[in-house]
Amino acid sequence: MPRIIITGSCGLIGGLVFDVLKELGHEVFGIDRPHSDRISRGRNVEDKGALNRLDRSLDISSISVNSLAKIFEGHDQIIHLAADADPSNWGRSMLEVNIVGTHTVLKAAKQVGIKRIIIASSGLSQVTLERQLIEGGNLYGKLIGIEDGVGIDSPYGLSKIIGEELGRGFASSSMEVISVRIGTVIPDDSEHVRRGGRLMATAFLQQDVKNFFIAASQNELPANQYFLLTAAQSDSPTRFVDLEPGLSSLGWLPLDWQEWLSIYEG
Repeated sequence: MPRIIITGSCGLIGGLVFDVLKELGHEVFGIDRPHSDRISRGRNVEDKGALNRLDRSLDISSISVNSLAKIFEGHDQIIHLAADADPSNWGRSMLEVNIVGTHTVLKAAKQVGIKRIIIASSGLSQVTLERQLIEGGNLYGKLIGIEDGVGIDSPYGLSKIIGEELGRGFASSSMEVISVRIGTVIPDDSEHVRRGGRLMATAFLQQDVKNFFIAASQNELPANQYFLLTAAQSDSPTRFVDLEPGLSSLGWLPLDWQEWLSIYEG
């Protein structure tokens, strides 16, 4: 089975992915910021098991390519989740972590022969396109697809688009790249239903997160395809984002929402 490195392993998504891949028998190696740094930033602080997923603490934005490459040696895949995920942050860290850090990860991965890298992007790369979903808009009655382009309202969204394009540039027959625009993942899935609105429309239930990343790490891409850009969310009844081409290319399916809801409602 592929030996996998996960950056951002102490985060919410990182924890879900780390644990399920380890349960399946993968050798998983977790990278994240130093524990004290993560706590001071208020990031996933209630997760008591986070430290169990931290095999190496480092700052992805400042480490050298050669130093990171040494850590990557002996592994087959990277799931790159580490990011400054605060859409309201207009500071330099957005550039340093999300762009410089991603570029460093890609260069180090290529240097040591990583076979596949999965880069976490965000639905906020298309957030302003949502205005076109209303009656009279260009996307009225449709789902927002990858082919509809991008629309951002924050440096975070911009940094994620740049990360996608960096991945596209590094993709080759020797290193496949999957960039995934992740929906909304929260600690308590039931909040998607209780709060409704956009939170429910963009919901990415925790089991679906696991199922997507299992498929992304284990399934083959179509022949002669080395780069994939897709959205990944749950099949909420109010979903407005198209999940293709990921459904077809990776062979994954989100949970049946009504079945999940019936279990949730008990």
